[in-house]
Amino acid sequence: MTTRARAAVLGSLLLAGTGLAVSSSIVGPAAVASAAPASASLVPAAIVCPTNASTVTVQGYGSAEAQPNELTISLGVQTQSSTAAVALSTNSAKANALIAKLEADALPEQDLQTSGLTVQPVYTGPKQLITSYQVVDNVTVTLYDLAEAGKIIDDAASAAGNAIVVNSIAFSVKDDTALLGQARAAAVRQATGQAQVMAAAAGMSLGHLCSLVDNSSEPSPVSFASGAPGKATAPSTPVQPGEEQVTANVTAVYELVATVPAS
Repeated sequence: MTTRARAAVLGSLLLAGTGLAVSSSIVGPAAVASAAPASASLVPAAIVCPTNASTVTVQGYGSAEAQPNELTISLGVQTQSSTAAVALSTNSAKANALIAKLEADALPEQDLQTSGLTVQPVYTGPKQLITSYQVVDNVTVTLYDLAEAGKIIDDAASAAGNAIVVNSIAFSVKDDTALLGQARAAAVRQATGQAQVMAAAAGMSLGHLCSLVDNSSEPSPVSFASGAPGKATAPSTPVQPGEEQVTANVTAVYELVATVPAS
């Protein structure tokens, strides 16, 4: 369900002290570290490159995929009546029926959570007069048996009737630490390979790694929104998890050294 991001590499090259510069801006080790977003984490590495060293700065991108093993479903019960009391009472009855049905499906208590309750007037007409009141009670369901997703949605619709709202469903990997590590490793390999290509094109070789900055952001669950009341009543609602993809982006600065001619 996700689109594989095509890896791209951007590199800027500065050959200090050689008179050759291939870049629209000068980027040194200190500048790379300060330019990183506040959320970026600096991979511990000794700064071994002299300030006047020739360097190459590259960015590497990597990705890794895995099948989701967690599904979060946001359900709502939406009711409306001429008075707030009636709208709330009707909503409470339907919401209780929804929760009872989900509990009957053997969902653990900790995987069911009331995530919001709103009561608000409905205004209509040119004078925007209050004509009714709307109540929305949201319930968040967490599933680890993804094969049960369609049944859970169908049962929710059966319990709440036309008042049911499927706000969203979101697939994710419960623990994506290893997956993100694979993406970061791929990003570092790509950055190093690009640095080697650029150094060779300039007639030089790679020296020490001066700095390595992780620019990756935390992956977000893949979400799909519905939001229309009464639309989840079709039997056997299909829910396909597809694949979850995480991406990583690193910035590396390498020292450039003169290539020693073969004797």
